[in-house]
Amino acid sequence: MNDFNDTTPGWLKPARAELARLRPGAEQDAALLSELTRQQQALQAQQARRAELDSHEPRWLRRLAWGSGALGAAAALLLSTMLLLDPPGTAQAAPMASSGFIPLVPEREFRAALSPERSAAVWLQPAELPRERLALLGLPFDAARADEPVRAELMLNPSGQVLAVRILN
Repeated sequence: MNDFNDTTPGWLKPARAELARLRPGAEQDAALLSELTRQQQALQAQQARRAELDSHEPRWLRRLAWGSGALGAAAALLLSTMLLLDPPGTAQAAPMASSGFIPLVPEREFRAALSPERSAAVWLQPAELPRERLALLGLPFDAARADEPVRAELMLNPSGQVLAVRILN
């Protein structure tokens, strides 16, 4: 210890001396450095083996996966667009399309339930649906948020049959 520039308080000097005594020697430092070097080399060799295995995967397989994913996304987008749009040429299609309800029964039955000649009115029931139901309706589905419920409104006829659903969030 060099006491010339030592500004350590007197009460701390015994702890400093103890730490200096416990400091590892040069042979311990060398052993630790050689072990760390060995572990680093093993890690680099393992990464090189993985890179070699990955390079043997055919490129056409990767392209096929990306292409089929893009094709599936385009098909899902087309299907959801078709489900959200009503077929043209019907006079009553505009109120149904603007309401945001997705019919769950045949169109004939849905229109009959909403006809003005019917004596009983339909009921709207708020509900929370599992998020995977979006996929069953042909809507985009985020699997990362599968555990979160979706707020919706159900359109019911007086017998309790679900006629349509409207997603609120």
